[in-house]
Amino acid sequence: MIDSRTLPATPAPETGGLPVEQLRALWKHRWIILSVVAVALCLDALWVLRQPKIYAAMVTVQFEPNPPRPLGRQVEEVENSGVGSYWNIREYYETQYRVARSRAVAEGVVRQLGLQHDPDFLSVPPQRRARFRSVTLSDAANVLISRTRVDPVKESRLMTITVEDQSPRRAQLLANTLAEVYIRRNLDHRLSATRDAVRWLSNQLDELRDNLTRSEGALQEFRREHNIISDSFTDQRNIVGNRIEKLSDSLTELQTRRIALAARVNELQRASEAIRAALPPPNAVGSESSRGVDWQPRLSAAMSQLTAPEFIQSPVLGTLRTQLEAVLREEAALSVRYGGNSIELQSARARTNELVEALRGEVHNIRGSAEAELRSLSRAEGGVRSELYGAEQRAVQLNEQHVLYTRLSRERDNHAKIYGIVLERTTEGNLMRDLQVNNMTVLDTALLPLAPIKPKVATSLLVGGVVGLLLGLLSAFLAVQADRTVRSRDDIEEVLGATFLGYLPHVSNRGLKNQYRYQYGNPTNTEAPVENVDLVVHSHPTSMVAELARSIRTNLLFSSPDTPFQTLMVTSASPQEGKTFTAVSLATTLAQSGKRVVLVDCDLRRPRIHKVFRVRPPIGLTSVLIGEATLDEAVLETEVPNLFLLPCGPVPPNPAELLHSQKASDVMALLREKFDRVVFDSSPVAAVTDALVLGPQVDGVVLVVRTKKTRRDQGQMVIRQLRTLGSRLVGCVLNAVDLRDDSPSYYYSRYNYAPHPNEPTTSSPTTSPTA
Repeated sequence: MIDSRTLPATPAPETGGLPVEQLRALWKHRWIILSVVAVALCLDALWVLRQPKIYAAMVTVQFEPNPPRPLGRQVEEVENSGVGSYWNIREYYETQYRVARSRAVAEGVVRQLGLQHDPDFLSVPPQRRARFRSVTLSDAANVLISRTRVDPVKESRLMTITVEDQSPRRAQLLANTLAEVYIRRNLDHRLSATRDAVRWLSNQLDELRDNLTRSEGALQEFRREHNIISDSFTDQRNIVGNRIEKLSDSLTELQTRRIALAARVNELQRASEAIRAALPPPNAVGSESSRGVDWQPRLSAAMSQLTAPEFIQSPVLGTLRTQLEAVLREEAALSVRYGGNSIELQSARARTNELVEALRGEVHNIRGSAEAELRSLSRAEGGVRSELYGAEQRAVQLNEQHVLYTRLSRERDNHAKIYGIVLERTTEGNLMRDLQVNNMTVLDTALLPLAPIKPKVATSLLVGGVVGLLLGLLSAFLAVQADRTVRSRDDIEEVLGATFLGYLPHVSNRGLKNQYRYQYGNPTNTEAPVENVDLVVHSHPTSMVAELARSIRTNLLFSSPDTPFQTLMVTSASPQEGKTFTAVSLATTLAQSGKRVVLVDCDLRRPRIHKVFRVRPPIGLTSVLIGEATLDEAVLETEVPNLFLLPCGPVPPNPAELLHSQKASDVMALLREKFDRVVFDSSPVAAVTDALVLGPQVDGVVLVVRTKKTRRDQGQMVIRQLRTLGSRLVGCVLNAVDLRDDSPSYYYSRYNYAPHPNEPTTSSPTTSPTA
């Protein structure tokens, strides 16, 4: 058995390409190809002999991106010389290639050599030279351009200019003159650009000088108006900033002190009002109006209100408080000792009134002092705030002056810079105009050509031969395309309008050396040939043939999963298309799936299945149909497990009538009862009507189409006949596919289909399965 990994992956027929079979078909029409090639070569040779000889002269021009600069590298040129970025360089050289072949340069050459009056240059035929008249300058230039070719030399700064002409000397002259005119034009263009630039710069100098003068005057006037001595505003802004900072600190300090003092004043005011309400009126202690009033609790309550820090820290108030407490104690003692109207008691009460008045006055003085201090702080805060506002205004003024001064200074500097640049470029331009430096020179002048470049005899004949070969192949291909046989899956699905069930490969009697094409047998062993090619699915179950047969079985099962086909008829359009091989392979795969399968040979005209299984029974299907034998007697076991055989039996004179009889229906019913699957191998449809009679009686019909043999119209007719008579066409099997071009092995090449170690691997085909 051959491992599928050893085979090249070959695409299916519908993937395109040129199969070997088509090449063979083209080879059959080789005389058409050879005739067309011979005619093409003769015509090409005649055309070459009639062509005039053309000579080519070539001159080489060198570009110098950095030409000599006597003024130094700092002096830049007005015209770009091909330096800078990659895109600038590429654009420059592409432009020069087109300039060298431009009409302006060509007209310069025509004007210098008088080519518009030269009939030889204009290729005027001898019979028309008597009436020749000079052409226009542009017409002669167009002729020269058509004969000129400009090519860059890769990875260099060189360019070749090639001129073709029928005269070798004139070709040399034209090439050298063209390079000379091109280089001279480049120099004139550079000088013209420099002159234009100098003229424009000179016109700009006066205007730039006036702008510079005006900007300098405006800056000087601003300095004088604002008394600016130094160009730097930093010192002034630092002074004003320090002053603003100090004033801000002072203002913050004063505000803090004022807020704290205002709080104390409020507290003193509340305490003063409370003390004044608690103290007795002046001289009220011991008076007639307050007789019987005990003033001592009120005085004690008033003394308890003296808790403010100013009251506590006042030494006068402390002394008065001490004295008042002593007098009150003395008065209490005297009241107990002498009674209410003693002289001593009256004296003590008088001192009490004096101390109360002194206490009231001291409280008022402390309160007034705090209020005076608060007013002083408020005035100081207002003054500092006014100074701070003035400093801030000064800072804003300095910033505005700095902005205006910076703008005027920047305008003066810009005008001065531009004026200096323009003045410098004007001077450099005048010097460059006088130097006349060019960035291109002629490296190699054109030599006198010794041999013509046209016509190229060998190339022309080669092209003629290739064209003739293509035309010949096209003619042969058209002849091949006239073949209307079925070749691919697309033909089955699109042309025949049937379901494609699968491929079966082409198997021939070519021996073991070609068995790798069919994926069965072992090509490394040349002993023990295959006994029966038709049973290769059984003898080599892991071969490509068996795999493709199982694929057909799977497609059949999946085409009707709910109601599987129990009876199937395998037929073809014409004989020798492989229906028997397909029927045997399909029945074998069904039996390998574990089903009881019977293979019935219904080809009652040319039966062949008994040869496949090497049996010659005296009885068969025809014997059962005419009543000479029972079904159990006619059915035979085969070497394939689960596969049984009902051979044809004696060939009858009336096959169609037997198949159309009631006995045939009864036999089919018995077969349905005894077996899981029944496969009928019937006669070809186009040859006889047996298959058309049997088709409506089975569950499905499988049509075998042999590639490159079954015609499309024949297949369409067979399918139409089957469907018209009520047969259910399940699909078509494409048989005899050559694995070298049409095989579906492309889809299996990734897997290993090597045989099992216990499987027999040596074989040699002996029978061609084409019946």
